[in-house]
Amino acid sequence: MKTLFKALFLLVLSAVIFGAAGLFIYLQFIRPQRLEQAELAQGTPTPPPDPSLSELAKCEALEKEGNMVEARTAFVNFVENNPNSTRIEDAKNELGAINVSIFFSPDPSPEKQEYSVQKGDVLMKIATKMKTTSELIMRSNNMSGTMLHIGQRLLISQPKFSIIISRKEKKVTLLDDGKFFKQYAAISWDAPPPRTSAPLSGRVREKIAWRNGQEVGLGSKDYEGSARWVEVGVADYTLYSKGEDNAAKPAGGIELSQDDMEELSTLLNKNIPVTIE
Repeated sequence: MKTLFKALFLLVLSAVIFGAAGLFIYLQFIRPQRLEQAELAQGTPTPPPDPSLSELAKCEALEKEGNMVEARTAFVNFVENNPNSTRIEDAKNELGAINVSIFFSPDPSPEKQEYSVQKGDVLMKIATKMKTTSELIMRSNNMSGTMLHIGQRLLISQPKFSIIISRKEKKVTLLDDGKFFKQYAAISWDAPPPRTSAPLSGRVREKIAWRNGQEVGLGSKDYEGSARWVEVGVADYTLYSKGEDNAAKPAGGIELSQDDMEELSTLLNKNIPVTIE
């Protein structure tokens, strides 16, 4: 009797031990594999619809209709209210193009102030007085040269620009009064790796145009197509393009396209704040 009881005890104990081992193997190995196979069989789940796309379509419709000021307001609201939209980068790029188009247009807009040229005025003097750039005044008033005449009426924008250089995204973002204006992607990145994760601060120190190794000035026949540099007060973070001769290059910096650098050179003034993140 004792032998039979002992045999039954060992049988039950073996069942418990092997059952527990089997359960452990199932939970640790077999079940995860089956779940993975089931997920693969179902395929990639369809993401939920993006509710912001209808709002973006309204922005794009305003742009197609030519209502640039209204389209700009709509895109600004979209970018601010839908940071997680699947098309946020598209919206930013469209907003940037609209912003530049309005600034460079000779048409009136809310941010442009009319200025009447007085005796003794020269372009640089007006630009300094109005806290803008000579290039922007020329571009937004369809001026082919720097000459002015008394009584000439100019439309002048007075932006409050600042720059954010993102080391992570390899991107330069231009802000106007703290709000998104336009973003520029780097072609090449020769800036040094960060020694710290803390942001670096500086200001636009100088704008330079180069042609064949020589500095050229606004109004010069060599200015168009020249290499443009925007030096900031942080070593080796110069924004630059190589220009048509493909020669000029700073010791270290961030290369942008020729068109982007011509645009930035037109928009940016000295002492504009720069933050490197």
